[in-house]
Amino acid sequence: MNIRSSVLSFLLLITVGSVYGAENKQEPIKLAVGAFAAPGTPWDKDWQTFQQNLTRKNPGEPEFQVKLLIRGEAGGEPVTMTNIRRNRLQFGGFSIGGASAVIPELSVLLSPYIFDSVEELDYVMDNFMLDIFQPLFAAKGLVLIQWVEVGWLNMYGKKPLITPSDAAGYRLRSQASEASQAMMASLDGDLLQMPFHDLIPALQTGLVEGGETNIVLYSVTGISEEASHLVLTRHAYDTGMIVASKKWYDSLSPDAQRRVFDAFPSSELARSGVRKMAASLLNMLKAKPDVTIHELSPEKLTGWKEALKNNHQKIISRIGGKADDIYHAMIAGRDVYRNMYRTGKPEHE
Repeated sequence: MNIRSSVLSFLLLITVGSVYGAENKQEPIKLAVGAFAAPGTPWDKDWQTFQQNLTRKNPGEPEFQVKLLIRGEAGGEPVTMTNIRRNRLQFGGFSIGGASAVIPELSVLLSPYIFDSVEELDYVMDNFMLDIFQPLFAAKGLVLIQWVEVGWLNMYGKKPLITPSDAAGYRLRSQASEASQAMMASLDGDLLQMPFHDLIPALQTGLVEGGETNIVLYSVTGISEEASHLVLTRHAYDTGMIVASKKWYDSLSPDAQRRVFDAFPSSELARSGVRKMAASLLNMLKAKPDVTIHELSPEKLTGWKEALKNNHQKIISRIGGKADDIYHAMIAGRDVYRNMYRTGKPEHE
């Protein structure tokens, strides 16, 4: 073989080897997460765990490159969810209030005073609602991965809103959900809908004077500094959710889908972390001289229940679709749990 032939053969081997290597080299799967998780909160820690679980290299398994935009960089919840549907983002975490802009039927879950305990709520969400909502999310280009945790909703204000009549004419911030809007309307409040990231400036300027939120957000985001009265109405329970872009998820291999599906801490762990922190923060709030926590007497609580007793009908009427079916499934699931509790059977079969 002459020198020219030898060089050509060598170059051919290099080219073939390079092509073969490029075809068999798996680039990391890129994944961008959109959410709002204040630093140090359980939601922040859960997303860090999610990232660690996916970026950990497991021999023979797909690799991921995860970008966390969990400080609200992607915008409010409705905007973030729209970006996930369009595959501009691939993953996200949401509250019912934010996600209901895309899946209106979620607002039914915020009907006031349906659940008496977190145990019956967990049972209904895991055993009844997950199967019902997954097809609704799929129809919107989303994969519902699991429920997570937000917490009991309570009323806050610059003045104490001890009775529903105290909120009449008060400037109240409403979320995008039909449930939140129905809630504020039932109180005859002067409601103003706005995303969460606009709330603190609105409280500072007096554009709004109160609203509803959970204990963790009230404590760590600055709301307590602007609206020092928190009334423990516990009128509804906001359950969060983890979702993925269906277009992106469907493009993954079964192994990659499994890694994604299992990467976020389980519902049980996610709930436990938030509930422990909420209990601790509530004790801290009670000790602060510039914040007043109002526990409601049974009589005052009855007044709230009476004022909001027809809200589920308003929510169902405004939403339409499968809202009525979902409400009845939720009530049926709650009654199954209560019957098991009364008869002494295990709470979770």
